[in-house]
Order: sequence, then structure tokens, then C-alpha cells
Amino acid sequence: MSSESSEGAVARWWDAVTRRGGFVHAAVVGARGTGKTTWFRSLADADPKAVALWDVRRVARARSMDEVWADLFAVLDVERTPGGDPLDDLEDRLDALDHGPVLVVDDWDAAVERGAPIGDCCYEVLDRLVRFCLGQATTRAGAACLGLVLVTSLPDVSDLEYFTRREQRPTFERLSRLVTRSFTAERFPLLGRAESEALLRGAGLPDADARAAADACGGWPWLLTEAAAAARAHGGWTSDAAQDVRERRLPVLLDAALLPCLAVRPEVRMLGGAPLDYLVQELDRLREPAAFGLPHAFDDPGRPAPLVRDLLTRRFLVVDTENLRMPFQRHAEVAPDRYAGDVDAYLQPRVGAWLRRLCAAHRVAADDVWLVGRSQERIDRTVGAATPGRRLYPPAPLRRKARSGKNGSDDNLMTAEVAREAQRNPLARFVLATGDADAPFILDVVGALDQVTVCTPWEASGALRRRLAGGDRLIEHTFRERRPPEVRRRTPPGGAR
Repeated sequence: MSSESSEGAVARWWDAVTRRGGFVHAAVVGARGTGKTTWFRSLADADPKAVALWDVRRVARARSMDEVWADLFAVLDVERTPGGDPLDDLEDRLDALDHGPVLVVDDWDAAVERGAPIGDCCYEVLDRLVRFCLGQATTRAGAACLGLVLVTSLPDVSDLEYFTRREQRPTFERLSRLVTRSFTAERFPLLGRAESEALLRGAGLPDADARAAADACGGWPWLLTEAAAAARAHGGWTSDAAQDVRERRLPVLLDAALLPCLAVRPEVRMLGGAPLDYLVQELDRLREPAAFGLPHAFDDPGRPAPLVRDLLTRRFLVVDTENLRMPFQRHAEVAPDRYAGDVDAYLQPRVGAWLRRLCAAHRVAADDVWLVGRSQERIDRTVGAATPGRRLYPPAPLRRKARSGKNGSDDNLMTAEVAREAQRNPLARFVLATGDADAPFILDVVGALDQVTVCTPWEASGALRRRLAGGDRLIEHTFRERRPPEVRRRTPPGGAR
């Protein structure tokens, strides 16, 4: 079947598959909700002589092979001869055709009723059918042939082999080995940008919302459908709608479509059977999202779609600007010439370069930088007003209280914000740029410390090292300028800080 008049990634993919003519022998992989069944059903409805769709689950528990053959032949429009060999009947049907159809066996992997006490009738028929189709290159050369496509809900090509290994039924083992050796594994493509936007517009979203939601979700139809539902519930594609999808709907889809398949991968078993931890770990290692059946950003196949990234690999850089500023400010009071009389001008380019290095090293987006200090003015004096990042500082009453001495209000604010975001997004990671041991202590108390990496500007204190012992949770000496000599604390005239 040709679909040259159709548009989109899926149509182009199918054209490439069917260029093999009658000898189409493919095993299709793709997570649930990618639109495989919908696509093949549309092909079968549009041209039933070219594509036949067989839902093999209907006969997964069949008690006889005759029952399976009868169901299959009803799909292929083959007349069964009583008492004869079903493959002879199939040959007769093909002999009457100029071009053979492609039989799409939907949910081939789901037809295995794991743990159920059933016979192998379904897979005995599939075994004979696969061998017949593979043998057509010699037995039916030049004649109409039957193409065969086995559709699965496995996320990636590698999962096809893992799937066949874990099933111990003899008939299935024989069949699956034949499939993995002789069939071409094909990854079902996700939607492109234009198709994704069209799906959302068809679900009622206006053009602007459809573009924004598509960019956030990538080309996974199931996720796009949930995005449309969230947009309707929130009166448009708003920040609340995006949060609804990211924090409530997307985790449900991952549980249903991906994590059960990832759980059987050998490397996941080595991690103690935690597929979500494995998924986050591999994405952190810059594995392509397609290797896990995840949608990617339209402009970069190597990056997860933004909402997926925000859920699984989002990282925040939280900068304690006071902790960095104070040693320089105190030293400038006794050695002003060292800073040409302007400690702000000295700090800003150096702090800006430090933040850029931290963002690059930990892959933190500019929108996810939090700059914490006693006031917006003091933050800007330290980092520069043009430095991107969210400014976090205590309200005015606490700022006035802080002028009379350190009350830790900015530190408390920093830890409260991290704890709040950690509770909302338990998969987020936080890079704390601070040398203060109090913040990690508080985060440990509220149960968020396991999501934190601390980057100290200079050498960490013994208390901080003890708190973050083990792994790569503490990175020291990240600020390239040496720490100024310690100066006895002084209160500037008028008590201003």
C-alpha cells in the first residue's frame, strides 16, 4: 500500500516499510498510546485489500487451533476447507489475488496470558503463519504474497529480545526466536510538530494553545490527549494546565505505558527493580528519549519533551548569594584597595561566570536558577541585575529584623522553597550553591536531602562533609576566586548591612 499522498512522520515510515513489497516481515515496537492501532485501523478501513488488522487477543485463550484459524480467516476473507490444511486454503486465496495484503497482528505481545493455565493454540497458529510468510520468498516467488507485521507495546527494539527471553512457554520461545532472527524490528514513530498541533486543534484548543501544548508534550498522542483534557479543565493551556499534566497525568501514563516494560530489562534488575530510578539515571546520562519510548523535543531528538524533562530530569540551581558575598564584603571594609573601592563591580562578573559554569555542569535551564538573598537589591549587587534567575528574598518585616543581626531568614526561605518544590516534584534535583551547613541539615529533617547536591564555593566545613558523606552529593571549590582572608565581623556605620 502506498501513502505518498499522506503527510506526516507515520505515513513516511509506513511507506518505507512497505517498499519491500510482498516480503514485509516486521515487528513493530512503540509504547502504549502512540497511535499504532489507530493508524493500522485507518489503513485497513481505507483499503481492506491492502491491509488487514487482526486483534490476536480475541483468540489468546482459544481452546483449539481451528478456533484461531477461523478468526484469522474471517479477517483475511479466506474460505476454510473442512478437514484440509489451513495453509493450503491461504495459498488458494493468495493465488486469486494480484497483490497480497499485509496482515497486521495487533497486540502480539499482549496475547501472552502470563500465569494463566491455557494452551498454546494461538501461538501454534502464529508459528505456522510466520514460517509460511518467511518461506514465500522461495515458494511463491513472483506470485502474490502475504506480508506480516507483528505489533507490540514494547518501548524499544531492545525490549523485543528481553520480552522473548522472559517467556518460558516452549511454543512461544520457538516462535519468538524466529521473529527476533528473521523479522525487521521497526520503531513506530511519534507525531511531528504539525501533526501534534493538529491533534490538539481537533480536540478544541485554539491555535496558540495548540502550539504551546505541542511544544511542551512532544509527539506522544496519549500525552497530547491528556494535555487537551487539562487545557479544557483549566480554561486553556495555562501554567496550571501544564502543572496538572506534569505532576498528575504524566506519571500515570508512565506507570501504564513504559515502566512495566522497563522493569524487565537486565540493567533494571541490577538496580533492584526500580524502573523509574533507572529511567532518570539513563536520561541523566544523555540517553535518547526514544530508547525508552518517550517523546523528544521537536528541535532536538536527544532531549526529552519539556514536560517530560521537567518531571524526570529537572534541575534547579539554588544560590545562597549572602554566603558568597559576605567574605568579600567584610574583607573590602579593611582592604578597600583590593577591590578598587567597589566590591560589587568586583563580584558581578566573577559570580556571573560561576553561575554559568554551574548551569552548564549540571544542565540547569536559566529559568530554573533561584538567587536567594536578603533583598532584591543585594542580590542584584552580587550577581548583576541582568543575570537571569528568580530572585528570592524575605518580606520587608523580616528584612528590617535582619539589619540588627543575622536571623537566618534568607537561609530559611531557601530551604523552604527547596522543600516545597521537592514535595511537588519528588524527581527534581537541586544544586545548592552554598557553604552553609544549616540548609542541608534542615532539608535532611524534612526528607528532601536525597534530592540535593551541594556545591561549595570553597572548602566545605567538617559538618557539611559529614552531612553529605558518600556519593557525589558534595562538590567543593567551585568558585575560582580564592576565599578572602577571614576578617573579624564589623557592623558598618548606622547598622546597615
